[in-house]
Amino acid sequence: MDYYSAISNSYDELYGEEQLKKIKLILKFADIKENDKVLDIGCGTAFYSNLFKNYTGIDNARKMLKHPSCILGNAEHLPFQDKSFDAVISVTAIHNFKDIEKALKEMKRVARNKIIISVLKRSPKFLLIKSLIQKYFKVIIIEEDKDIIFISK
Repeated sequence: MDYYSAISNSYDELYGEEQLKKIKLILKFADIKENDKVLDIGCGTAFYSNLFKNYTGIDNARKMLKHPSCILGNAEHLPFQDKSFDAVISVTAIHNFKDIEKALKEMKRVARNKIIISVLKRSPKFLLIKSLIQKYFKVIIIEEDKDIIFISK
C-alpha cells in the first residue's frame, strides 16, 4: 500500500491546515473566477473542494478519493478533452508524479487559462520541477512557508 492510501483516514488532520493555507493563497493571487471550471491534480481528499463552484479532482490513491467530484487517475494521462478547464491546480503533489514533464504537458493541454502549481521547497526534485515549469509556462512566483506557488500568466 502506498503512503497516501495508508494515511487516507488521517490526511486532513495531518495536512489540512497547511493545504488550506496554500489554497487560500492560490485563490487570492490566481484570479480564479466563481464559475470557472477547476481541475485539481493530486487532489487527495479534496476537503477544500467547496471553495470552488465547478470542481473536479483526480488522484492516483484510491483511498484518498472521498469527494464525489473526484476520480481515480494520474497526471500523466488526464482523461479530459483539450481546453476542458478554466484553471488547473496541483497543490504539493507534483514531486510525486512519475513523469513530471509529461504531467506538465497534460496540464497545458487541458487548461484554457490558468495553471497553478505549488512545489514543496524541500523536495529533492525542486530544481528540476522549477526549471520544467519555467520551460513550459511564464509564471509569477508566490513564496509560502513550505512551498513555492507558480501561477501561469
